[in-house]
Amino acid sequence: MKSFEKPSFESGLLLSLLVIVLLRFWLLGQHELWYDEALSLLLSSGQRLNYSDPGMDPVALKEYSALLAIPAGSPVEAVKNVLKGILGDVHPPLFYLSQHLWMRLFGAGEVAQRSLVALTGVGTVAAAYGLGRTLMDFRGALVFTALVAFNPFLLSHALNLRMYTLLVLWTLLSQWALVALMRGDQERRWRGGQRLLLMGAIALSVAAGLLTQYLFIYCLISLGILVLVMGWRRWLQYGLCLATGGLLAVPWAVWGTRQQLRNRGGSLSQVAGDGNPVVRHVQDLLQTLGDHLVLGRWTAGFDPIAADIKPVAVGVGAIALLFLGICILGIYSRGRYRLLLAGVVLGLGPLLVAWTLDIVGNSYTVGFGWGRTTIVAVPGCLLLISGWILSLSRRWQGVAMGALLALYFVVGVGDQVLRERDTFRTVNEWIEQEPSRSTLVAMNSRAWGNVTRLAHTVDADLPVELLATDSVDLAAALDAALTAATYDRVLWLQTPFPVWKTPDADEFASQTQTVATTIETDYTLVQDTETIGTMKLDRFELRLYERR
Repeated sequence: MKSFEKPSFESGLLLSLLVIVLLRFWLLGQHELWYDEALSLLLSSGQRLNYSDPGMDPVALKEYSALLAIPAGSPVEAVKNVLKGILGDVHPPLFYLSQHLWMRLFGAGEVAQRSLVALTGVGTVAAAYGLGRTLMDFRGALVFTALVAFNPFLLSHALNLRMYTLLVLWTLLSQWALVALMRGDQERRWRGGQRLLLMGAIALSVAAGLLTQYLFIYCLISLGILVLVMGWRRWLQYGLCLATGGLLAVPWAVWGTRQQLRNRGGSLSQVAGDGNPVVRHVQDLLQTLGDHLVLGRWTAGFDPIAADIKPVAVGVGAIALLFLGICILGIYSRGRYRLLLAGVVLGLGPLLVAWTLDIVGNSYTVGFGWGRTTIVAVPGCLLLISGWILSLSRRWQGVAMGALLALYFVVGVGDQVLRERDTFRTVNEWIEQEPSRSTLVAMNSRAWGNVTRLAHTVDADLPVELLATDSVDLAAALDAALTAATYDRVLWLQTPFPVWKTPDADEFASQTQTVATTIETDYTLVQDTETIGTMKLDRFELRLYERR
């Protein structure tokens, strides 16, 4: 019986890994692009500089659709335009350049663009196995790999057209290379060429991380701490590897980062806080742990929908923190000190560094974007959970792992399958019901993410014009547009969260009534619906009117 138990456990993990990897590709087109994904598409196309905000007059929607594809011309010039376009953004260029190349090969469709992110996610799974195998045996490496593959937070970003999965890849690769180098040196089993290869891998992955997302710095700090606690005998050599990676990123820092800081007023990501600062900081940390280890992207849809802090997520985070404490005690009781140090430094280290900086700077960046700014902490925390599972008896390892993977599967895959994000797909479906009729789409948001989402989703060949203004200006602009031209249909998109110049509840109600009165002078309401989506920016009321 014992001879069969071990391969059964490991075979089950291998099968589960195959299933979750295949599911990633099946889920690629489940949701339409969300706000930031549409911005990624525009920046990757190299046409950000050609984008201009909608004015008070209608414009053919296909003019914006054309900006979401790579224009004809020199590839070198296109790359230059990508670099120039992101100078007004807050992120380095590596993700956008890789997506630009992918767009050249496979186009700008949702599945095509997300497929590179999904492949990157598969790379993170492979890198997780490498790190796990360096710190644990084969069983432990599979446990860690499965947790990384199933984790709802990492899974949601592996289906998201943003740079965070690429950031996790560089995080895992740099951690793997550094731990492997230190362990090999301690066991005196690396030859010159092998050491140089690992040292080069450390430097390159650090440079790539810094050129993917500036908050890789939290991972870099944790790597430095790891050198001091696990590799202090050769701290200078390891430190030079990390420093070399930083130096490789200097050219962009000198040219690009400096201009980005100037264009963005010196702030990369920060949210304001209300109430007692001590309570808010604690809530921020707990909610982030809840997102990282249990909830994934679900928190964005919790009530109160407009608030940054969600009480349910804070409660889940408190349980997650308690669980991590149990994991630490379990690993310590088994005497697995190397694994314990690695998990604490690489997992809790980045969170505590970011949290301390927030407290000192009176800012709240730990939980910004529902925890994505500290995503580099997730693999380390999963190392601690892996160590705890291995500290259990063989019988209970299977029970604990099965329960945790089942939870992760329900939460992570359920987020993709059970929650719809079809706001602009619905718009396209309504317009395609009678594709030859002229349609004016009136939207109370001129935010470029919403405009590009609409332009990407609606068929560019349809006779559609767009009027997108701030809520306060929409009624007047719409009245002028309907006076100047005749449209067969008016499709009104109204959101309480227009991103820019968001009105309060009373203003929104008044503006809504004014726009409705303007349209209903000559048009009759024939169809309406409300969309919820996966976050507040997806909440729209759609009303389709036909001319009398």
